[in-house]
Amino acid sequence: MLTPLDIQKKEFRHVLRGYSEDEVDTFLDLVAHEFENLIRENQELREKVVQTEQNVARYREIEEAIKNTMVMAQKSTEELRQNAEKEAGILLDRSRIEADQLAREAEQEAAGIIHEAEKRASEMNSEYERIKREAHIFRVRFRSFLESQIKLLDGEEKELPDDDELVEGES
Repeated sequence: MLTPLDIQKKEFRHVLRGYSEDEVDTFLDLVAHEFENLIRENQELREKVVQTEQNVARYREIEEAIKNTMVMAQKSTEELRQNAEKEAGILLDRSRIEADQLAREAEQEAAGIIHEAEKRASEMNSEYERIKREAHIFRVRFRSFLESQIKLLDGEEKELPDDDELVEGES
């Protein structure tokens, strides 16, 4: 590769009727300077290309990381949704089981209370019937007692003297 230094150090043979040495030197200096500028510009552009390629590679890595993050976020969201649905289902099932159990317990308790009430009502009914029988027996006995007392009184009246007799006997 030709460098600006090669251009500056280039020497031509001297010939009789050749080109003006000053013009050739001036032109070569100009070409060397321009060539130096082109090489520097070319180097800067290469560095920019390398930097741009590095930036593009870094942006692609970032883009890939963002894509992966988005995919992971979507998966996590889906897993969270599924887990929430499962947990809600479990809680709902548990609640139903507890509600059924509470209902059964309430029914059993109500059945027990009803059974006790029926038992007590039966006992009270039996007691009522017993008292009713005893009252009937009492009335029959009392009536019988009263009738016997009336008969006794009737029998004593026949044995007793009349009131007229009592008054006469006292005199």
